[in-house]
Amino acid sequence: MPFNFCMQKNTVFNLLKRFKAKPGLGDPNPTTTFSSNFKTWYYRSKNPSPNFLKIRQAHLVQNLIEPSLIKKGLSYDIKTYRTDNGINTWRFTNKTNIQNNKDKKKLIEVPLLLVHGYLTSSMHYYKNIPYLLENHKTVYMIDLPGHGATKYYSDLVYPETEPFRALDFKIYNKGKNFKLEHQLDNKSYKAMFGEIRDTFFNEMVNDWMKQQHLKKINLVGHSYGGYFSFHYWLKNPDSVNKLILLSPLGVEKNIWSVNNIVLSKQEYDIDKDPLSWTYLPDRKAPKFFLKHQWKLFMGMGPFGVKLLRNFFERRFRNDDKLFQKYCFENAYLQSDTNLELSTILFNTFFTNYMTSYDPILDYGDALETRKNDIKILYGQYDWMDKRCASEFKNHAIIPNAGHNLNLDNPEDTGKEIVSFLKN
Repeated sequence: MPFNFCMQKNTVFNLLKRFKAKPGLGDPNPTTTFSSNFKTWYYRSKNPSPNFLKIRQAHLVQNLIEPSLIKKGLSYDIKTYRTDNGINTWRFTNKTNIQNNKDKKKLIEVPLLLVHGYLTSSMHYYKNIPYLLENHKTVYMIDLPGHGATKYYSDLVYPETEPFRALDFKIYNKGKNFKLEHQLDNKSYKAMFGEIRDTFFNEMVNDWMKQQHLKKINLVGHSYGGYFSFHYWLKNPDSVNKLILLSPLGVEKNIWSVNNIVLSKQEYDIDKDPLSWTYLPDRKAPKFFLKHQWKLFMGMGPFGVKLLRNFFERRFRNDDKLFQKYCFENAYLQSDTNLELSTILFNTFFTNYMTSYDPILDYGDALETRKNDIKILYGQYDWMDKRCASEFKNHAIIPNAGHNLNLDNPEDTGKEIVSFLKN
């Protein structure tokens, strides 16, 4: 998720500070002039062809991924295509010593699928492909619907089970207590979440697997993608061999969970333990920002372009400038429909405290029963609550890394993934 800047104790000042250009950072060339920013804003299409971003991805693969594969001495094949339902796919095949049966057995045979986070794309894994492919026969990356070079293939429509009342908690006494204003229809909420997850992710992955002629995969999901990957793993045990979650969103139990039994008008004490159902974190993003994030940048004209460019240069300052530029284009030059539906979907499943209305830790029985098939990784400096790792038998903290641990420390992240899949 690129907008993790707002997950610290929040003030408007702190938000703006994250978008301010860092002294000495970035490439001082004409592409960042006011004229360039104005042209980017003025000529931006509301409904661009996804082929634009696909071309950008191909350029990134050619210049950033392939040189690393060659450096490792790998013989490989790369194919990119869209499935029948429009899912943009990259397939990497390891052909090194493929005639040597002894060496071939060293490769992990089960195909690996990498799922990215919110408002990013498959290219978020560009640093991870070389090491992962060195240990796998086949690695896939996809762009989720509404992300990267994949359009939403269907409108996001709320199912008939949409609850009558919205979640309406009152938090008071300086964040020490809360109560529910109206009794919730928990059953309808759970049905709604299940139906939307099926439409957006579960059915998409099932269709994608059929078109690849795959019966079982290993699955890696980061952040927002990790949340949906978990629920796919939960519902489709025969399709997933092992699941690795990279700093997933929506793990912590919390007061907003529709799995809680909360009586209306009754006062409850707020807890700071993410394993407690009355948990409420200190981190908080402005509701207005989460609901209108992309419109804010578009509405600020050339200044919005400059802010977003500065953000990606600052956030990914240790990454190649080609990747920084791509991240900006992927966020700013998406279609209005993709951005709007992605925003709706995010706000449907997650609160402005970055907790889920249907959190992962509420499924403790599955985490215990299938504990050998799931692993969770956090970064050393992750803004996610690392205390949740203790609820997973297989877990690790990646040193010198934050929320984007696979970018911050691809070597250790890759080793943790491969060791778990080979075990």
